[in-house]
Amino acid sequence: MNIMNISYKIKLLSLPCAVTGFDINKLSQEAQTRWLKPVEVLYILQNCDCFEITQKPPQKPPVLRYFRNDGHSWRKKTNGKTVREGHERLKVGNSEALNCYYAHGEQNSNFQRRSYWILDP
Repeated sequence: MNIMNISYKIKLLSLPCAVTGFDINKLSQEAQTRWLKPVEVLYILQNCDCFEITQKPPQKPPVLRYFRNDGHSWRKKTNGKTVREGHERLKVGNSEALNCYYAHGEQNSNFQRRSYWILDP
């Protein structure tokens, strides 16, 4: 699977934290060439207070509720109105831990948006 290289770089700022596990800087580099594994995504989401992932400081951040209105053209359903979006539950170990929504670009099917969140235990 090809991953389209976004024109900006993700800037990682390590904050003081006693978290052990994955190296966030290494994960950031690897995320430029491959999709992160569910256990890696879970690590980032569970430890998000220990590091800051940012492109630039937001001036007027959009409401998270409207994350689909990001200005990109996404592949539509056959009705031509709504975005064709896949929904997956991802396992870490033997239990479902993450929910993932994904959509493919309309002009370039290799361009994808993925949104993750932690499922309730």
